[in-house]
Amino acid sequence: MSWPMVKLGDVLSIIRGVTFKPNDQVEPLSEGSTIVMRTKNVQRSGLDISDLIAIPDSFIKRAEQYLCSEDMLISSANSWELVGKISFIEKLPANSTAGGFISIIRAKKEKVIPKYLYYWLTLEHTQVKIRNCGQKTTNISNLNLERFKELLIPLPSLNDQKRIVAILDKAAVICKKRDQAIKLADDFLRSTFLDMFGDPVVNPKNLEKAPITELTEIITGFAFKSNDYVGDSSESVRLCRGANTLTGYLDWGDTKFWPKNKLEKLDNYLIKAGDIILAMDRPWITNGLKVCIFPENQRETYLVQRVARLRPRCESYTNYIYSCIKSPAFEKHCRPTETTVPHISPVELKNFEVLIPNSELMDKYHSIASTINNSLNKMDTCNISGDALFSKLCQQAFSGHLKR
Repeated sequence: MSWPMVKLGDVLSIIRGVTFKPNDQVEPLSEGSTIVMRTKNVQRSGLDISDLIAIPDSFIKRAEQYLCSEDMLISSANSWELVGKISFIEKLPANSTAGGFISIIRAKKEKVIPKYLYYWLTLEHTQVKIRNCGQKTTNISNLNLERFKELLIPLPSLNDQKRIVAILDKAAVICKKRDQAIKLADDFLRSTFLDMFGDPVVNPKNLEKAPITELTEIITGFAFKSNDYVGDSSESVRLCRGANTLTGYLDWGDTKFWPKNKLEKLDNYLIKAGDIILAMDRPWITNGLKVCIFPENQRETYLVQRVARLRPRCESYTNYIYSCIKSPAFEKHCRPTETTVPHISPVELKNFEVLIPNSELMDKYHSIASTINNSLNKMDTCNISGDALFSKLCQQAFSGHLKR
């Protein structure tokens, strides 16, 4: 089935976010205030309103700058991989707008159903096109809204759009329930850590403290030259980069490879099962810290620069160290202010102090955490598989191949 392709600019309006300074903020929900949605509030799983700020109403120059139900928020200035991140607004606080790094997308409802537009904008191949509309600087990519509006979207009839949205909504509900189950398991593990060892910042159990290097060997990766990258084959090895390291798992969607005949003296950079892998550049993203445990039964993989490998000195330390790195104490150590951390330095990582429990307590935690992490790993596998199936369903929908 072939549908007409139209420019995005024909089916949506874009309203730029309101610019303000930190000292312009007022108390949220106070009289004469407007809630501001920032990059951290824009989540692919929906709008996160757990941490809100506000500015005076006087900053709103046009009525259209106030958010409406079924609007979308798009990250229009951020790191390249986060430009284009979109939230769909089901419900929102009264009197709210978007901050300067966020733009409002408002569907022209006589032409397109907002949820249909949202699902198309969040397709993987659409997201790549959106990011390619960005104008890159050293650390920030700014979305060129004029180029964005030139992108083409398939536009079936409103009735066909409604049918597609109904099918994708049902699939999205299943994915959301799975995500909630993963979060509950992760929260339980965090509670277990605090119950057994206490808050590392306060140290209520008066445990000994020492640099994390007492428990683990830490190295950063090798500077593999991109000019020598090769294709995937039996004569190549996989490289683990920051782009592959995400929150709790490794994503090999964009993988680089290195020839085996150029591995002389690089044995130390080979990654083993149980190694903890930490991305050093832009380590905190929307979903948390980019850190994971390297799983078993993986192909030969080597560590690239700006990625750290923590190899526990004892296997039973693995889950404890992993939890320490994921804890608020590590974030506080690396980010003593509210400013974004562009990278973590090796010295900073090695100087991070952790509690040193006795071996019996460490073994007990490892046993509990292993059981929970095994469940989480299975959920994450379902998560990746589920996302792939949802993506395939979306592709079929927007190519006109969904069966009635």
